[in-house]
Amino acid sequence: MNAPGSWTRAASRIVALAMVCGCVSVARAGAPDSLTLRAPSGVSAYSVYQPSTKKFLNYVLWNDIADNVGTFVEPPTPWALNTTPSNQLSVVTSVGPYSGDIDRTVVFTAQDSGMVGIDLIEIAYDIRLEEEFSGRLTLPPSYVPGTLVPVRFVNGTVDFGLQISFSAGRIDQFSIFSVGMQDFEGFHVWRGVKPDGSDLAVIGELSKEEAFIGDGPGGALLDSIYYYDVVPTLRQGRPWLSPFGAIDCVGTRFNLPLASNQFFWYDCNASNGFTYYYAVTTYDRGYISSSSQQGLIKVDNCFVSVGVPFQCPDELFELVMEVDAQSDLYNIYVVPNPYRSGGSRLTASNYHNFPDELIRFVNVPHDCTIKIFTVSGDLVWENVQNNDGGNVTWDLTNRGSESVTSGVYIYRVEKPDGDSVFGRSVIIR
Repeated sequence: MNAPGSWTRAASRIVALAMVCGCVSVARAGAPDSLTLRAPSGVSAYSVYQPSTKKFLNYVLWNDIADNVGTFVEPPTPWALNTTPSNQLSVVTSVGPYSGDIDRTVVFTAQDSGMVGIDLIEIAYDIRLEEEFSGRLTLPPSYVPGTLVPVRFVNGTVDFGLQISFSAGRIDQFSIFSVGMQDFEGFHVWRGVKPDGSDLAVIGELSKEEAFIGDGPGGALLDSIYYYDVVPTLRQGRPWLSPFGAIDCVGTRFNLPLASNQFFWYDCNASNGFTYYYAVTTYDRGYISSSSQQGLIKVDNCFVSVGVPFQCPDELFELVMEVDAQSDLYNIYVVPNPYRSGGSRLTASNYHNFPDELIRFVNVPHDCTIKIFTVSGDLVWENVQNNDGGNVTWDLTNRGSESVTSGVYIYRVEKPDGDSVFGRSVIIR
């Protein structure tokens, strides 16, 4: 789970070279068909301003992919360990849809020899690496070849949607075949500041596969906590309390009720005055059912690459960061201060400029007037604030629309009742 700040975990990410918008098919080794990746629905974001720290906490929400949508049940592998010629063997067919959350391989082993639809044949099966999920199916002499049989586990109490059928033919005792069942691996949460999404970067990677493994090899304990503790708790309408202490700007608890099908992620690195664009994609890296191993290349349902416009622009959610208008004048401040031309906080860590090269007055009350003067008292710029936002921007020009020079400038913010405050802003060009 890639997370901001203290929850960051190093993770390699290989970008696939051929992906398209919307639904993407992920080819699987040895499989004639593929898993279908689909875009999550209901992507939205909202912001919570924290006055004590003058920071924003942004939440991104989206809906889970509906059960059975886009999942894939592989065709069975050929019979193995058989003694009968393959052209005389019963042909096995498998269908879904698969309702599980992770990739699995079911291994079937014939317990008897015989002819399908003539002899009594029992077949045992279990899920590789999850032997607790096991069961048996019986083909009686009355079995009609081609009839689908449900494959259920744990004494019939667990059903992943898998069904298989057997054609007329022979089955050899101790011969085996397997069936792979696949779902997408997880979600990527992206953020950028360009409207076309060409600068999107991952701020959260949430793997269901790594969550299932947990703290074992190849797993991720934090993903387990997210999928099996945090999200279920929030879906019950209860706050989740962190056993790790404070988590970035979130504090010690997540307290946002989720719908029964919702997921979320958070962003602690949003700044006032910026407009951010968020997206959520599903991703997968392939599944080798013969060895029950994940592939290496992560493929998203929509192509994402730095410098390339996001191929699913309708999936971008815009969130403008702005404080509300205040009731008094005494929390006003100016950012950046000083203003230095030639860069922004997106290009250099020691710059605080916004990418639009503006100065912002923050925490401005409704219905007030801002005036900017030179140190000698000449009026440079004036603005009347009459909307509900608490940000007012100055484009560093004077009343003649000419760029102002380097220097110290005095600002005055005045309310209609005559109450006012003064401050200074430094510009370095």
